[in-house]
Amino acid sequence: MFFIRKANPEDYADIANIHFKSWHAAYLDLLPASYINDKNNLCNKTKMWQELMAHPDVIVWIAYDTHHHNLGFIGYFINNKNYEITTLYVLPDYQGLGIGTQLMTASLQALLESHIHAHFYLWVLENNVAAIDFYQKFGFGANGEKSEECYKSTQIIDIKMVRKLDDLTS
Repeated sequence: MFFIRKANPEDYADIANIHFKSWHAAYLDLLPASYINDKNNLCNKTKMWQELMAHPDVIVWIAYDTHHHNLGFIGYFINNKNYEITTLYVLPDYQGLGIGTQLMTASLQALLESHIHAHFYLWVLENNVAAIDFYQKFGFGANGEKSEECYKSTQIIDIKMVRKLDDLTS
């Protein structure tokens, strides 16, 4: 059994740890190993999340078990009525159990209750078919925008997916 709660600033170390472990596992078959090793550093993620959790425009929801072990999280950055989903990660040993679905559902419903006309978007690797399929189940669709990064001889392409939050009511 899993539960969802809004994260607090003291959760930054657990969030960083989940982000570190999950990021590595999520992109192992999608990105060059050297890129993963260059970008995925626990010390940097801990510092980043400590700073982000103090930012008033960042919202994070955490999934935890009956023993209060944090297992996954979803993070948003708010800009006016636009919510960018910046992170959604579940520890590798707990993937496939519906935790990501619970995080997405609970956070979208909570935001719908307080900001009915908000708009959501996110960026996802163009070759991350599993993530794209997951987001499509929640009504997200590619809008044609792309972000490209060249790493050594590899072209890394993210696509933007958008969704109106008020579409959840239909």
